[in-house]
Amino acid sequence: MPKMLCLDLDETLLMPDLTIPQPVICALQQLMEKGVLVTLATGRMFPSAKKYADRVGISAPLVVYNGAMIRAAGAPQPQHFFPVPMDAMHKIIEIAACHHWYLQLYNEDRIVVEKIVRETEIDPDLKNAPCLEVGDLRCASLGPTPKLMTAAQPEEIARRKKILRRELGDRLYLAASKPYLLEMMDNGVTKAHSLDLLCRSFGLTPVDAVACGDSDNDTEMLLWAGIGCCMKNGLASVKQQSDYVCRNERSFGVLEVIERFF
Repeated sequence: MPKMLCLDLDETLLMPDLTIPQPVICALQQLMEKGVLVTLATGRMFPSAKKYADRVGISAPLVVYNGAMIRAAGAPQPQHFFPVPMDAMHKIIEIAACHHWYLQLYNEDRIVVEKIVRETEIDPDLKNAPCLEVGDLRCASLGPTPKLMTAAQPEEIARRKKILRRELGDRLYLAASKPYLLEMMDNGVTKAHSLDLLCRSFGLTPVDAVACGDSDNDTEMLLWAGIGCCMKNGLASVKQQSDYVCRNERSFGVLEVIERFF
């Protein structure tokens, strides 16, 4: 039996109303009682991930900010933190200002923006963490950030990705948790990288792990895990790179994985 279960949140563990059905919570709790290491691997901020970890009863360290941080729900400090280099962060801010992009970043579990606008308000993290308005980001005093994010229509996201690649080369890991979002982390930061660190700290290897996801930013962890599972509602490109494609969507796909592989 596998010894580790790694779960994405949005469109995987969470239903469209951002809840987790009680049968799924019970199944996860039963797994943990059997000694299975259950963790979350999400692009969300730590406060959002902690909220759902607490709801399920997950005490293991969580992989958050798309892998840029590993932190246990009850820990005052991260176990690992891989911020975007400060010079790259300032370069992204300059590019965004030049092209009039919406941009947000994160600092000490706060959302940081020039001004709260529509793009800020569609971020589900806003319900779980404070948002700091600082005016022109180029002039703000900013500490290290695990990731930056911009929002736009999918075709515009593709254009922005090309601009960032042209200006910063391979210094960034670019990921999309939604078609209208582009998230920017330090190069080498992925969910898979941090899950590998986490599993080995418990004396496990990737072959011991089952991972569940649905979107582009889940691809690396599905390939990394011994068994990578894509939800029925996942992207076709992600399904093609998965070991198992669920017959059910979101939470009930996770339940299907538990019943099939554990």
